[in-house]
Amino acid sequence: MDDAADLNASGRLHTVHEVRALGLRFHPVSKAALLDLIFMPREAGDQIIIGGANLHGLYVYERDADYRALLDHEDTLVIVDGMPVIWGLRLLGHDVSREQRTTWVDWFSDMLARAETEGRSVFILGHSQEVLDAGLAKARTAWPKLRLGGANGYFGLDDAPACERVLGAIDTFQPDILIIGMGMPRQEAFVQRFRARLKAPVIGLGGAAFAYFAGFEPTPPRWMGRMGLEWLHRLAANPKRLVYRYLVEPLPLAVMLIRRGMLARRSSR
Repeated sequence: MDDAADLNASGRLHTVHEVRALGLRFHPVSKAALLDLIFMPREAGDQIIIGGANLHGLYVYERDADYRALLDHEDTLVIVDGMPVIWGLRLLGHDVSREQRTTWVDWFSDMLARAETEGRSVFILGHSQEVLDAGLAKARTAWPKLRLGGANGYFGLDDAPACERVLGAIDTFQPDILIIGMGMPRQEAFVQRFRARLKAPVIGLGGAAFAYFAGFEPTPPRWMGRMGLEWLHRLAANPKRLVYRYLVEPLPLAVMLIRRGMLARRSSR
């Protein structure tokens, strides 16, 4: 399948290949195409948001209005961040491939390296101060010419003064790429609430990507990711936090998706 990663002249997503299934939208692109999308020139005021679709994300989509609104926005690129989603799209008749599973750990370092090469600035918002400091130090050692900044994610979204401080820090830094790693659906809620204040041309909803990069989360062997078994590694590493996500959420998610499929079938008659 052509993973057409071209944008129109305004830098928007209208010509990116979009898959619609069960009332949901996906943009299956390869790693190379995704990086080209991130670094393509954009006109002033144009913005792309990089969201993701994995099973947990589909579960949150059904339950959180901010998350749903952000992923439904026309300027949000919904990358496929899990082999089960690839398998599901194939079962529904869509021509997608394993190479179009673009989980963050497979391209985050490449993005930082290319940002240094192309003179783009990156701001990381999220994680604890310890994780943030370690990750920033590692990145600055690897890419000393990269303009890099950050702020931790330990603030309340309803704490107006704290949010103003964070937004002020981002405004002062003026990043080309803003990576927000505060977990689903909190990171999506932050962007949805403050989108008008976030001027970065590229906003990525990175979850734990920076924590993996910093070495605070064990990175699963990449063959496990390609085989759709990455969740087993993560569950073994952090069972208390992830047992509900991986062993309980799939059942209600299956019910939700079956219901969506029945509604889609009725509407197509």
